[in-house]
Amino acid sequence: MFYYLIALLKSNAPLLTYASQNPLEKYEIVALKLKNKNTFGVVIESTAKPSFQCKEVEKTNFYFTSIQIKLANFIAQYYCTSYGETFGIFTPQEKNTDNAISPKIAYHLKTLNQQQQKALLFCENKNLSLLFGDTGSGKTEIFFHLITKILNQNKQALFLMPEISLTPQTEKRLKDAFGDIVGIWHSKITNKKKQEILKRLQNGEIKIIAGARSALFLPLQNLGIIIVDEEHDDAYKSQNKPRYNAKDLCIFLAKQTDIKVVLGSATPSIQSYYLASKEKSIFRLKGTFFDSKKNIEFDISTEVLNQKLLNLIAETLKRDEQIIIFAPTRANFKTLLCNKCGNTIMCKYCSVAMSLHHKKNMMLCHYCNFSMPIPEKCPTCNATDFISKRIGTAQLAIDLQNNFPDIEIAIFDKDHANTEKKLKQLLSDFSKKKTQILIGTQMIAKGHDFHNVKLAIILEIDYLLKSPDFRCTEKTFSLIYQVAGRSGRKENGKVVIQSLNAVFLREYLLDYQDFLDYELQNRKEFYPPFTKLVILHFENKEENLAKSNMQNILSLIKNQTDIFEVVGYGKSGIEKIGNIYRYHILLRSYKITQTIKILQKLLHSQRNFEIDIDPIDFS
Repeated sequence: MFYYLIALLKSNAPLLTYASQNPLEKYEIVALKLKNKNTFGVVIESTAKPSFQCKEVEKTNFYFTSIQIKLANFIAQYYCTSYGETFGIFTPQEKNTDNAISPKIAYHLKTLNQQQQKALLFCENKNLSLLFGDTGSGKTEIFFHLITKILNQNKQALFLMPEISLTPQTEKRLKDAFGDIVGIWHSKITNKKKQEILKRLQNGEIKIIAGARSALFLPLQNLGIIIVDEEHDDAYKSQNKPRYNAKDLCIFLAKQTDIKVVLGSATPSIQSYYLASKEKSIFRLKGTFFDSKKNIEFDISTEVLNQKLLNLIAETLKRDEQIIIFAPTRANFKTLLCNKCGNTIMCKYCSVAMSLHHKKNMMLCHYCNFSMPIPEKCPTCNATDFISKRIGTAQLAIDLQNNFPDIEIAIFDKDHANTEKKLKQLLSDFSKKKTQILIGTQMIAKGHDFHNVKLAIILEIDYLLKSPDFRCTEKTFSLIYQVAGRSGRKENGKVVIQSLNAVFLREYLLDYQDFLDYELQNRKEFYPPFTKLVILHFENKEENLAKSNMQNILSLIKNQTDIFEVVGYGKSGIEKIGNIYRYHILLRSYKITQTIKILQKLLHSQRNFEIDIDPIDFS
């Protein structure tokens, strides 16, 4: 009899000891019983015969590929996650004796211009590269040519997108270029469809997988290239355990294997830009973003739907042209803005905007927990007129419908596009001009190609610019570039930005690279990419337990000042969710490998908190 430590798939339970009549391979998938329920586990290591009676496991017809195993180990170690939770996100391969199919592949690609050809050659000669290309510069065509080179080597390609809202458009473009060898994978497709895709992937019919971050965990046996489109997008970061970042996992694969990885964006993240610049793996593809096709105006009114905007909308509709309107309604906190100068109340310790808590009559920093009374005067200009109002997409649609009763208006957010069918219908109606005005949250900025949009309106951008997040400026400029990029893609277009910070915003609207260089200077002292941030989360139905668990960990880590520092701790930005109380500790790490080792030891002994490495959500 042989004995093994088994991790239960999709569980954070400790490793359990099971027996087997036959020797098992490390990371082999086995079937087992736990409390009379059938489930699956993965073999982590062999062990000595225990003193207690062991249940036996059975072999299965499934296994993890070598790339999946390498990736799972990295996730478990770097993101401080159990093997059960980590391996549980992967889709295993089924052992199969069927003959592989070699489909005929016909390519229908557009001819590249001289600049695109230079970009193609650059990416071909790098295992990891960042294609920094303006909106409309032709990044997608370069991606397709790179994929073609890999397919000619009889390898597979993975095309990652941050949101499933991009899937219908990307699916069409991929299938127009490559035909039926393309498979689509994301959370909204049915289990029946997933099984069909897995079968076609296994027998070789599918050579290209396109999808959201979960597509990275498919059993791609002969993967040659990964395209990470819109690499700047926060959707690549999982907010649930395991809290991985899919983009960073791709970078890991590029450095540890022969898989080529190309990151692409018109507004690359500070992190990617910094690392690619250091490694000289960045190609700047200039395009046609803010040139004569873009007419940019600023609206400094604090009234959301003011007469100026209504007049612009009416004029655009008269010309039978379409309109997109962005409203930043999904932020968790309100900030207090000065109605005169547009500035907000900044934390004196963190250089981020403080959040407004009306019920407590106070301003609070959700990084270090510093608090102060709501000021009577603006610290910048001494004005006494503050605003903190916000308008949502639903109310905006109602107000617009009242002003334009004969116009078709649609809302594009997670509530109104929560199924694949609704998403496709919404995008199809707008593409066919059945809808004249499309109102949306950040989903509207996700790289959609709307040819007839001639007016893009960005409402209340100051709430994002002055939000309590050290990345607020980066998020703001990225969003402006992305939303504005939906207007005037084929002909002249107008962009209206509603902001009291027009002077500052205008300074960096000509070239996103200028903004990146400016922002890197601001980050140097305290923030990524120059340091690493880590959040420890403490949650409990009993508030005193959540708080005492946090205080206990604080006492255990207080002497590690040469490895990391405690930036702040206390109640989380959202103090309670679903009757669960939430506390946190924010760390700034100077030696991330040593930090992770310390936290893993603590997690193993305490097991009453969760770790978020490289967090993007500080609520």
